[in-house]
Amino acid sequence: MKPESQQKNTTQAAELLIRAKEASIADLSGNVDFLEKKNADLQARYTALFKLNQLSQECNDLDSFYPQVHTTIASLMTAKNFFIVLYDQTFETLEFVYYLDEKDEKPSGIIDYQDYDGSFTNLVIESKQPLLLTPELEKQLFDNYKIKQFGVRGTDWLGVPLLQNGLVIGTITIQSYDEKIRYNESDLNLLTFAAQHIVGAMVRLQDQQRLKNAVNARTKELMAQIREREKSELLQESLYRISELTTDIELDIDTFYSKVHNIIGQLINAKNFFIAKYEKDSDTLSFSYYVDEKTSNLAKDFKPRKLSNRYSELVLRRRETVLLTYQEMMSLHLEGETKKPQDDIHSWLGVPLIYSGQLLGVMVLQSYYYKTTYNQQDAELLNFVSNHVSAAIKRRELADFERRSHELLEQQVKLRTLALEDEITHRKQAEKLLKHTAAHDSLTGLPNRMVFLDLLNHAIACAKRKDDFSFAVLFLDLDRFKVVNDSLGHHAGDVLLKIIARELLAIVRKVDTVARLGGDEFVILIEDLKSNNEAFEVAQRITAFLQQPFTIDNQLVYTGTSIGISFSNIRYTDADTMLRDADTAMYHAKDNGRGRYEVFDDSMHQKVQNALSLEADIREAITWQEFIPYFQPIIKLDNQKLKGFEALARWQSTKRGFVYPNDFIPLAEETDLIKEIDIQIIEKSCQQLKCWHDELGCDDLYVSCNLFSKQFFSTSLPQDIEKVLKRTGLAPHHLRVELTERALLENAEIVLTNMQALKNMGVKILLDDFGTGYSSLGYLHRFPIDVLKIDRSFISNVDEHNNNRAIIRTIVDLANNLQMSTVGEGIESLADAELLQQMDCVYGQGYYFAKPMSSQDTKDYIIQKLYYSSSE
Repeated sequence: MKPESQQKNTTQAAELLIRAKEASIADLSGNVDFLEKKNADLQARYTALFKLNQLSQECNDLDSFYPQVHTTIASLMTAKNFFIVLYDQTFETLEFVYYLDEKDEKPSGIIDYQDYDGSFTNLVIESKQPLLLTPELEKQLFDNYKIKQFGVRGTDWLGVPLLQNGLVIGTITIQSYDEKIRYNESDLNLLTFAAQHIVGAMVRLQDQQRLKNAVNARTKELMAQIREREKSELLQESLYRISELTTDIELDIDTFYSKVHNIIGQLINAKNFFIAKYEKDSDTLSFSYYVDEKTSNLAKDFKPRKLSNRYSELVLRRRETVLLTYQEMMSLHLEGETKKPQDDIHSWLGVPLIYSGQLLGVMVLQSYYYKTTYNQQDAELLNFVSNHVSAAIKRRELADFERRSHELLEQQVKLRTLALEDEITHRKQAEKLLKHTAAHDSLTGLPNRMVFLDLLNHAIACAKRKDDFSFAVLFLDLDRFKVVNDSLGHHAGDVLLKIIARELLAIVRKVDTVARLGGDEFVILIEDLKSNNEAFEVAQRITAFLQQPFTIDNQLVYTGTSIGISFSNIRYTDADTMLRDADTAMYHAKDNGRGRYEVFDDSMHQKVQNALSLEADIREAITWQEFIPYFQPIIKLDNQKLKGFEALARWQSTKRGFVYPNDFIPLAEETDLIKEIDIQIIEKSCQQLKCWHDELGCDDLYVSCNLFSKQFFSTSLPQDIEKVLKRTGLAPHHLRVELTERALLENAEIVLTNMQALKNMGVKILLDDFGTGYSSLGYLHRFPIDVLKIDRSFISNVDEHNNNRAIIRTIVDLANNLQMSTVGEGIESLADAELLQQMDCVYGQGYYFAKPMSSQDTKDYIIQKLYYSSSE
């Protein structure tokens, strides 16, 4: 039994030993499998990282780089949902450059970073740390308001930052929607490690992309410049070719139009094209050239037609380029401006053909194909080309007309040689006459301004080449020429101008030039002067000649002249300047007494400048209301009672101080600024008189205001006066207006209408300076004049001049017969006043009674007169 028991124990021990060895072998086998699997994982990660390093060297663009990064990461872990986001810290924007997700769609475009505030991506960027977001952590962050919900909720979310020099430039994200697919810290570490390898390659490729984009942009810009240059060269060549066509006289007009079409077709799609000429006399359009793919019968569709409401006529009416789509054509039709367009038309472009302001016709392109749409650039191009086409067509037509005329002429030469020779002779004579007419004054036959300026420019050029060459320009006009025209008529004025032109030619040398500029203005060019005295002698002879009377239509006519002289000088570079200086000198001769000559110097130019400065100051003074009235009393001569005042313009200037009338009235009249001054004086005078009426109780006094003669040529004068009276509250019968005889000579009808309107309003009218004018006394009974004012020139020392007394008595008698009153101006002594009273002159004014006074002095004067009268 013992051996069996021992044997059994031995067997059991062996079995235990075997089992122990087998367990040991099984454990060892499991360790080997684990190590092999770990080694395989490490090998896969190594391979993936190696692949990432290869990508950084092998990929040439980001579009191929991102998918391969995804493929590589997916080989290490489950990455079914994967995206790469770029973050621009400067502009604070996000861009999803790669995106694969089974639940959400890819966000498009550049996104404002603030729009993703509270997102998982925002957490990674702000923290600069990798983030493994489990459902538990997500709930905790959501409950604490650390995150917001973006897109569909998943299971695990794994995101790591892309860091460059410590700055976040983006993120890489993997997420799972499956409970079976979870991520751990190992996956987070792996993705973080992979991201470090991705950044370098991505930055390199971004830099390459930026460089490539910059190169492409510059290339595109250069290509555009090249195309623009080629287009400009083509345009220039086309215009040159169009111009060339006009010189080919042998080319018939139809071929010419065809070649123009061919040239335009190289610039714009001109498959359907026509040129229509506008016949103004018959108001028709005739089609000179036409090509159209939709027309089966061209001759019928493009036959001449009367102008209607079609689109070519629209171009003619507007005289501008018209660019229309079908919809725009329909809109014009619905508005009633044009006919209904063809259904198959797609785009329409028409430009007018205009040459030197003359409308020649229209040039039109039209498209039936939707891919051919004319734009504004085509319109500008066709319009630009049309200018050259218009000129070319006009020149070509003229050349064609000349060619046909020449052929006809040759035929006539063959048929009627003698008649043609006679015709040629007449034509030459006509051409000679035309040239003479173009260069000479039609009335006097003297050279005109154009010819004179050419000769003067030539003289200036000669003086620059030759130091010893000198010349002079005499500028003259006739004194009192208007009197001749107005009193004897324009025929007498024309006769006088002819006589003077003939005599001026006789006075000067044959080498000198006499020209008429127009009206009563003449100029003389005296060349090759030995001394300035030669010019002075000519001026003296002319002055002496024109002082003599002329007999025209059996009447003696007196005139005279004022002459301005400018001598050649190195500073003159053109004829206009020298002529202007002679004109300026002439006006100085007028100002210094007429019947004389003056030589231009720089002081005259300065005087012109001063006049310009004074004009500017007058304009400012009108705006600033600087003109004020001074008042001179008007006295009833028989009882010395004050009846009213004449308001005289004075200027209290902020720049010049107190300015007297003689210093500004002439220039104000010359520039028509006197009109505004007159209205300003009237309003201030009425306002002041109304104050005196209210304050002093002198409501029987009136004020008399001067009006420049041209005021009466304005149709608004009565309304202007009425507005002043309404603004000031002055009754119309307290206002008088004064005009001179000159106003009665011009525009008599409008003057009469205005005077009658003022009379109807209650305003009285005075004729100022009567006796010095040149109007016929027959005018007086036509106009509603209340008072004649006898000019001071007759009254000054009237007791010593019998002739003046006779004139005054005649004027007073005339006024009495016409039921007008009289006012004597310029009374300076008791003798003058008494004599005027004896001759039945009713009123008087002058220094004997009082000088013109300011408003305050006038008020004191009124008080004194009222007190003096009451005390008597």
